[in-house]
Amino acid sequence: MNRNTLFEQPKINAPFVGILILFTTICALNIPILITLWRHGFDDGTYSHAFLIPFISLYLYYELAQSGKLRFREKFAVLPTILLLLSCYLLFITSNAQISIGYWLAFLAVSITSVTMVYRFNWYVVFPAAFLIFIFPFWGVLVPLLQNISVAAVTYMMSFTGVPTYVEAEMITIPAGVFEIADGCSGLRYMIVSLAIGSLFIFLNIRDTKRAALFLTITILGALLTNWIRITALILIGEYTNMESSLMEDHNTFGWYLYVPFMILLFVWGNKLSEVSSIAHKENEADINKVSPNKTVILCFIALIVTSSTALNVFLSSDIKTVASNSENIVKPNIIYYSSVKNTLLPNHPAINYSIYNFNGADLDGKPTFYANSLIPEGWSLEAQTEMNNWLIYTIYRGSKRALVFVKYEIADQTSTNTTEFKVKRLLNALIGINNTKLHWLFISCENNCAEKIVKIQTLIRDL
Repeated sequence: MNRNTLFEQPKINAPFVGILILFTTICALNIPILITLWRHGFDDGTYSHAFLIPFISLYLYYELAQSGKLRFREKFAVLPTILLLLSCYLLFITSNAQISIGYWLAFLAVSITSVTMVYRFNWYVVFPAAFLIFIFPFWGVLVPLLQNISVAAVTYMMSFTGVPTYVEAEMITIPAGVFEIADGCSGLRYMIVSLAIGSLFIFLNIRDTKRAALFLTITILGALLTNWIRITALILIGEYTNMESSLMEDHNTFGWYLYVPFMILLFVWGNKLSEVSSIAHKENEADINKVSPNKTVILCFIALIVTSSTALNVFLSSDIKTVASNSENIVKPNIIYYSSVKNTLLPNHPAINYSIYNFNGADLDGKPTFYANSLIPEGWSLEAQTEMNNWLIYTIYRGSKRALVFVKYEIADQTSTNTTEFKVKRLLNALIGINNTKLHWLFISCENNCAEKIVKIQTLIRDL
């Protein structure tokens, strides 16, 4: 060891450091989106793999940087800039309209197009950013389809067992009891994991398109088949143990006992399809670091990312909850993530409880139509609903008591009672940066004369 070796400074891989800065910047400017991912993805068992995905993506970029395949653009490129501009505009619109699937996909598009704008384009560079798709919890839209397929597949498999089976919707009845093929039995979890692992294996080992398509197809079908076998086996175990087996409670673990052997066999077969990874080719380390990012590209990237930032809304909006009434006995809905609420007693109508919930868009889940909002007060049940004068009217009851609840949604002085129509209005107003919304909620007891009371207050509610 000589003196020069002893004091040699570790070399920094500039392209990989650039990736770290790029994704840190995107995440820091879109913290509201990360919050929604934490709420709906990372704490859900279906997406428990999400913690690993960012580290896998960064590792892939590290390998690409080490091999010299991750290189900065030396010149400004028009097409990647246009794609990033469109992605940022889509993010701006969908986040202002608070369309969950929209801003998740837009965030992914911004991540991918940012990489292609700053770095030389090739498919190796795109994949690690696209791999982040497995973080986003929009896969739930596939649950009804997979659930129906699982019911059909299990019904077919049970026809070979000799066990009497009656199927109605998602319920499967056998002599020993009833099984429900619920959302968790759809096979979505196995399919997502298989897609993630399968696509990663293809990226690292398979170059031929036909082989890659075959491997990915077997990966998906095998995951679904494993789930169908799991459900069928659990039904048979329930039948032969008279529903007393411990697997009736801990059936998720049982599924992994079937899934892991399938993945082992899949990788054994996949190795026969594998080729030498082109990522492993190492180029001259001096060549890797000699190119610095184009300043024009970096300035355009920063400008586009900042202007579409969802975090900007946090600084432009007040997020202080205020309540006009402190009454503990007031009947109210269960509304969350609102920015303020005003409870008003109408003149000459003290029995009417009228509240306006305001949502300023600072929290992307803060909207009148959020799925966790309950418009029916706790302890009350729905009897009927109708629409009148642009109000949605619920007739509710609790024991012998009956009441009416009037609801409507508002944005930019435009009101709606239909959630789809309201979503369209949010999108149209998002084009001009308007995202403040309101929920109008009115409660009045009606005892046994609800229909008559609706007619009496028709004029009153028309003006509210």
